[in-house]
Amino acid sequence: MERLLKQTRNKYIAFIVLIIVAVVSISWGILQIYNQREIAAPANISEVHQSANNNEAFAEYLEAEKEYEAHFLTLASSIKEQESERVTRALAVTAVITIIAGVIIAFFVARWLMKPVKEAYESQERFIQDAAHELRNPLAAMAAALQQAKPAEQKSPLVMTFRRQTKRLININEDLLFLERSRRQTPENTNLSELLLDVVEELQPLAMRKKVTINTDTDDNIIKTIAPSDYVRLVKNIIDNAVKYSKTGGNVEVSQKKDKHHIYITVVDHGIGIPEKDTIKVGDRFYRASNVGEVLGTGLGLAIVRKILNIYGGSFDIDSKPNKGTKVTIHLPA
Repeated sequence: MERLLKQTRNKYIAFIVLIIVAVVSISWGILQIYNQREIAAPANISEVHQSANNNEAFAEYLEAEKEYEAHFLTLASSIKEQESERVTRALAVTAVITIIAGVIIAFFVARWLMKPVKEAYESQERFIQDAAHELRNPLAAMAAALQQAKPAEQKSPLVMTFRRQTKRLININEDLLFLERSRRQTPENTNLSELLLDVVEELQPLAMRKKVTINTDTDDNIIKTIAPSDYVRLVKNIIDNAVKYSKTGGNVEVSQKKDKHHIYITVVDHGIGIPEKDTIKVGDRFYRASNVGEVLGTGLGLAIVRKILNIYGGSFDIDSKPNKGTKVTIHLPA
């Protein structure tokens, strides 16, 4: 959200500056045309006589020195040329001052306009964080109570439903806490090659239950300054989705490559895919594609991915076709 507010502020400043530059440019053009036609144009004798209309002594002098009209014309033209140069310099100085003043004013106005929006966001963030923290204890108590059910009750449909939904609520709560967390984790030099293998190993039980094979291919010793927990959340959410939405007995290919400037993480599955109408909403909070059926999920996974990538200046692309699978490509600065 911080990044979005900053982008909005910068766009507003750029828009105001663009308007100021356009107005100054148009005014400059109009005044320059007037300057060239009225001021810089060579003087003629009628203009010389017109200038003497309100000065009787000057009019008498012109009449007495009529034979020197050509000299008067040259002198008048020189004066007009000097005046034209002064006008051009004044226009240039005025344009520069106007643009600089406009940028400064636009910056402070943008900050003033964005302040209540930022305060409203921070208030919402505090509320969600407080609510999520308050929910932690009762959810943990519910999970513990379900674990203490008698062995005969453990397999009852009602207890299994309660256990499944309680786990889902705990996951949603933890995801919300992460999304609304304003304090960033401390980045450190992290071996992404080893960490990716750890994440895949952690997801193996889920893959085994679905009889899905995860094939991993990563360059050796990819080092990046990133909080390890952020990287784990990033790739775990993508791979977890790929496994969950794969068909039984399918494959998931995970690739991690690095070049001079970027790290590319690609996750490909051959599962249910995402309908075209849903792709534009992927990454919105709590949004789940229309074809997920009974597959459990919080609808927050890709929102978390987007937040982490925003922190580290990365991005992701999704290429998906229904019933053919999904390819997610993550781009991270090296």
